[in-house]
Amino acid sequence: MKLPVRVQGRDTNGTTWEEMATCEDASAGGVGLQLKRTVVLGQVLHLSLPLPSRFRQFDLTDPSYRVYTLVRNVRPVPGGGVRIGVVFLGKFPPRGAQALPGELFLMPGDPTPVERRKFPRHIVRLSLRLEAEHAPGGVAVEERTVAEDVSQWGASVRATSLPVVKGAILQVQEIEGDYRTRAEVRNISIGTDGHPRLNLLFLDTPAPERLLPAVGADETAGKP
Repeated sequence: MKLPVRVQGRDTNGTTWEEMATCEDASAGGVGLQLKRTVVLGQVLHLSLPLPSRFRQFDLTDPSYRVYTLVRNVRPVPGGGVRIGVVFLGKFPPRGAQALPGELFLMPGDPTPVERRKFPRHIVRLSLRLEAEHAPGGVAVEERTVAEDVSQWGASVRATSLPVVKGAILQVQEIEGDYRTRAEVRNISIGTDGHPRLNLLFLDTPAPERLLPAVGADETAGKP
């Protein structure tokens, strides 16, 4: 499937740009395309394309599907340019971000460029709740756990009792704090202790700076 795509982005210096590209493959979760301009993992792009309605989440009858996306993989192309894979975020930009954000939205486990690592990861105690309408048997399930790997827009958490699958939406709340957000389970892995680890993408608001260590804390940890 090849479709024309208008791609819009914003550089870290605030400059907006636009490029016409071709969508090389598509699904309900995202698309793959090739760009002349270099983009990076975690960058938000706005796409406009005539996506078939079976792949859409909204605006099913509009000629053009306008959707915010997140760059999840980037591969250089011989001769110049990059081939990228993006996942659909939705009709609106991440909450708390401007219409076309220039900052990166990285998920736990993503390699972070040193020059962009403004918010190192930190351990936070969280309550995870799977609401009744999404839980087996129609009964809400809640678990208290520790987020082992937290960044502004995501976390990796240990789970022992939550009956979740990839794509599930959880209510996340800071224990003894006021931070709360919805989060999507983007991936599930098994830790060395045999318990699942949920990689979460925060959907509503980024983790507040007070939950994150000072810049350079992880580089100086353990030094006398």
